[in-house]
Amino acid sequence: MGKVTIQSMAKELGLSRNTVAMALKGDPKVAPVTRERVLRMAKRNGYLGENVYVEEVRAPQEKHYNIMVLRTRDAAVYWDRVVSGISEEASLNNCQTRVAVVTEREEANGILPLGLNENIDAIFCIKMLPPEYMQKLVNLGYRIFQLDHYCGIEQRPMGDIVRVDGVQPVSVLTSHLIGQGMTRIGFLSEHSSTYESMHDRYIGFLAAMEQAGIPIEADLVRPDMESDHFYYPENFDKIVASYDTLPEAIVCGNDMIAKRLTESFRKIGVRVPEDVALTGFDDDEDRMLYPFFSTVHVDTKWLGRRMVHEFLWREEHPEAPKERILVSGEVVVRRSSCKRQG
Repeated sequence: MGKVTIQSMAKELGLSRNTVAMALKGDPKVAPVTRERVLRMAKRNGYLGENVYVEEVRAPQEKHYNIMVLRTRDAAVYWDRVVSGISEEASLNNCQTRVAVVTEREEANGILPLGLNENIDAIFCIKMLPPEYMQKLVNLGYRIFQLDHYCGIEQRPMGDIVRVDGVQPVSVLTSHLIGQGMTRIGFLSEHSSTYESMHDRYIGFLAAMEQAGIPIEADLVRPDMESDHFYYPENFDKIVASYDTLPEAIVCGNDMIAKRLTESFRKIGVRVPEDVALTGFDDDEDRMLYPFFSTVHVDTKWLGRRMVHEFLWREEHPEAPKERILVSGEVVVRRSSCKRQG
């Protein structure tokens, strides 16, 4: 582990360097909850800077919180890592977490999870639930934290939002394809007009194409694919068969779409990237020995940790306006988007 500094602690806690320094000096301007978090980390990491308020480290006045994490029945590892990040950060900040799975039947009928009671201080919605369902929680007085939000001016946030920025990294990936001379570039995703996170990715694609002066070919751009079983292989077989002329590249809304397209293209003898280049989003392959897809790496554990930070901040600022926290992703270029050889 590297040297522990005020700056490194500030980054880990999601605070400013000045706030951490003030907390270490026992400045009364720093809220008690924040001071406790800083001092606890300083003690845990053996930080021995000057003027550390040692007495407070040894005997902090702590408050305990209860967080309920709501997720849907989804086997994706992506969400498991978010939950892991929440649990790890919560345990460091006197927060107990409880995970509840909301089934489709419960969503449709507004049935709230078991164990929801007056002792719950916050509810983290890590998958999108129907607005009516979340509004019911708000009406009961629960504080909501979201990992995404619905598109549309009329869809007011139910609570603070922590999510990944999709505009800038997808714009960079699209420009990467354009920079190799590709112009017939498609876009394939679901829910781009429903969820802000997916809409951002579509906007990033459009922005890069517009900046390069490349016209959009309508038959190659499909941002709102809808199906009850969208990720079934047969759906992607139909998609690849529907192209009159193959695009040079396709920017995909996530890695799973890129993988399914690759499988369907392979069935008809189309090679990735030699015939069609692909990019994804999320970096599902980050732990594989030989990852293939160009993508946007998302630190899913940090997303979970950042939700806990936002909750603790909200405890200190209950009347502040609702916040949207954008977490940056890292563009990762791999073989799937290299320019095909003639």
